[in-house]
Amino acid sequence: MDVVALEKTEEYQGRYRVERTLGAGGMGVVYLAEDIKLGRKVAIKQLRSDLTGNSAEARFRSEAQLLARLNHPNIVRLYDVLEEKHSIALVMELVEGVTLKEWMRENSPTLVEKLDLLMQICQGLGKAHCLGIIHRDLKPENILVTIDGVAKITDFGIAKALDCDEQLTREDHIAGSVQAMSPEQLQGTKLDARSDLFSLGSIAYEILCGAKPFKRDDMNALAFAHHITSKPHIPAHQAWPEIPKPLSALLDRLLGKHPEQRPDNAQQVFEALELVRKHGIDDSTLQYSETVTQLLIKPRKKRGRLSLILGGFAALSLSAYWAWHTLMQLPPQYIAVLPIEINGNIPGGENNKALIKALVRQALVSTPAKLKSSALISFDHEENDNFDKQLKELQILGTTDVLFARLDCIEQRCNIELQRINPQDSRITGQTSFTFLTNRPQEAQYSIGTSAIDLFPSNYKEGEFSDIKMAPADYAMYLSTISKLATPEIQVSTDDSDLDLLEELISKYPQNANLYRSYADVALARWVGTNNKKFLTYALGVLANAEENGLDKTAILEARLVIKSVGNDIEGFKKTIHELQSIGYPSANLYTQFSRFLYIQGDYTQGAIYGQQAIDLNPSSAHSHYVLAMNQVAAGNYVDARDTLKKIVELSPGYWVAYALLGVIELETGNLSAAEIAISSIPEESRTWGSQVNLGTIFFLQGKYSKSLDIYLKELETSPENLLILNQIAETYLMLSDRSKAREIFTQIIRLTNDSSELRPKRYRAGAFAYLGKTSDSIALIMELLRKSPDDTYVKHTATQVYALAGEWQSASYYLEQLLEQKMSIEWFALPAFQQICNQPQVSQVVLEKLCNRRTSPKELTSS
Repeated sequence: MDVVALEKTEEYQGRYRVERTLGAGGMGVVYLAEDIKLGRKVAIKQLRSDLTGNSAEARFRSEAQLLARLNHPNIVRLYDVLEEKHSIALVMELVEGVTLKEWMRENSPTLVEKLDLLMQICQGLGKAHCLGIIHRDLKPENILVTIDGVAKITDFGIAKALDCDEQLTREDHIAGSVQAMSPEQLQGTKLDARSDLFSLGSIAYEILCGAKPFKRDDMNALAFAHHITSKPHIPAHQAWPEIPKPLSALLDRLLGKHPEQRPDNAQQVFEALELVRKHGIDDSTLQYSETVTQLLIKPRKKRGRLSLILGGFAALSLSAYWAWHTLMQLPPQYIAVLPIEINGNIPGGENNKALIKALVRQALVSTPAKLKSSALISFDHEENDNFDKQLKELQILGTTDVLFARLDCIEQRCNIELQRINPQDSRITGQTSFTFLTNRPQEAQYSIGTSAIDLFPSNYKEGEFSDIKMAPADYAMYLSTISKLATPEIQVSTDDSDLDLLEELISKYPQNANLYRSYADVALARWVGTNNKKFLTYALGVLANAEENGLDKTAILEARLVIKSVGNDIEGFKKTIHELQSIGYPSANLYTQFSRFLYIQGDYTQGAIYGQQAIDLNPSSAHSHYVLAMNQVAAGNYVDARDTLKKIVELSPGYWVAYALLGVIELETGNLSAAEIAISSIPEESRTWGSQVNLGTIFFLQGKYSKSLDIYLKELETSPENLLILNQIAETYLMLSDRSKAREIFTQIIRLTNDSSELRPKRYRAGAFAYLGKTSDSIALIMELLRKSPDDTYVKHTATQVYALAGEWQSASYYLEQLLEQKMSIEWFALPAFQQICNQPQVSQVVLEKLCNRRTSPKELTSS
């Protein structure tokens, strides 16, 4: 079929309706078309009919083969290859936007926008290089920019795989634009990925400086090529006198004449740009500030000079961000509060005893905020745990100090003994005792608070402890509210009236810091119980008022950090952590919090980096090890995760969540017996609903669907809107051939995730759409998730199902291959969505060998 015929065809190969021509080049024509089956617009790039049979056709086929291996948000995707007689066409992602050349001509972007675009190009290029693909024609015309500012690399027509023959055709050595080619490409010598980095440098120079690095004037192509290979580029500061020094240095290295003078890979360039982006940009002007220049190291005049700003940029960006100041000279303290012990009789019975416990606990948990370089460690103990066991658990959490209070009461008088204990050896490092009256609770709280602070060295004290007294009736209501927070079922023991009461008290006593912290705690409890984010918004508003009133900064920042940790405001979370760091808050605690936050956001690579930073600072913390392991498992890094979990077990043989996570690893890698042993080793009373669900999943993967369904339904009774459990139930119904019930559950999942902006709910929603036949919705959603979390094991697993159900076999095979390569077991691919993959011609050799040729039926699994 020739070009004219395709343009006039209403429907091509029964699937694509051609609408109009988008553009034409030397090798082919690009059309706008509609994919009738999936209801989406696509671009069809067809080889000119007069070029078939020569090297151009080989280039087209090579481009298709290379693009089939590439799936990245910053690379234009290949959907399909169409062949008819001697005609070949590529069906590709339609990018609504302009070329980078047009973008530079039509916009006046800020430095931030320029850096963001360059960082995206680095990420796309890095993906290609990781797969052994060199673009060889990287230039502004071959980069598209969407209307949302997303950069996408296109036109891999002369790209070359590193494991290919040296050339497709002889002319390919000098194929491409001279301005975009590296010296070694112009000279026809062997290329590696650093050739593309030269081209990237040329693009970066043009974006940042508004000019090209080599002036052509009236030189012909041959003369200009000689100029590039032998003459230096125009110094960046001549084109842009105000160019930041780090960017000028980076351009010099990218445009080095020899590959060894350039960075090793695109990731190093990304990290360099990211450092300038994060630490050298003024938030108000979005332009460069000098804060990052001092981090740079001048180059050595040797072959190893690459280390100047690139080799160490990852480490520099971390240390620069956390800003190690002199405030960190005090050794950090991680303080926990043991359950309050009361003996004797108190007027008012158990209810009044609970109020006194709340009073004492409130005074003690406020202590770390009054001390420099100190953080509160949250601690949930089992009701029957003895004193020694509690200390042991706190030891493995990395706790340095424990506060313990024992009360002996007779009527209105209570004698309190306060102790500061070192959990490492159970030694008492400080103690005091005194008597207070229960009918004067505010005075008691003040005395307990000041006495607790006095147990610590004087150089840790922030200043004099003070508090704002409330009217007795108001304090009684406040005490009643915070006593609810000490109960295990906080999500049902608090209600909106508690927030109303605290708001009223804050209006009366705007200088009382305890009220603001308590409001944040209750708001968080309401969010836990309802999943309604309005409560988080309320809390942030109240805490903002606290800052305006000049209240204790550490306490307010701590409360804000907790609220931010369960949301999606990454920049806000970073800012709060940075503020805490700047006033001397212990870094290990912040690193662990940030690692956990990134895990929730689906950024497992960065989550693991910060988790390791926390461990480096506090090696005895099993909790930090556990958060690191969570990120490693989610990213499919099972080998390192096993090592991390082994260290946890060495630190604490009774840290049961580590066994549960080990069970997840064994589950995903198909070691079902080992998974069952790991989970079953957890005492039944210590198993969470998640462990029980994983036990059900073991039976599911063994083909024991009825047994797994019983477990899921039992857990659903106590958590009726749990998306994980609902998804497992729906998939189990599919395996039991009860499609009607499966559809009911998938419909419920869509209803429950209607307003969610978080990764996990969206993943379940994408799968539900796919199984309900809403193909366009499912593909759009899974593409969004893949852009956000390309390394997420579970997102890739859902993507495989979505594309398989849509008949997009090439994409399904692509993600399935990734999962198999990271050692995910073939048992995870028993669902109906996967059943037809092995019958498709697009399936990769890896999938054929690792799945199709080894697939075992569920019946065989059950019998084994």
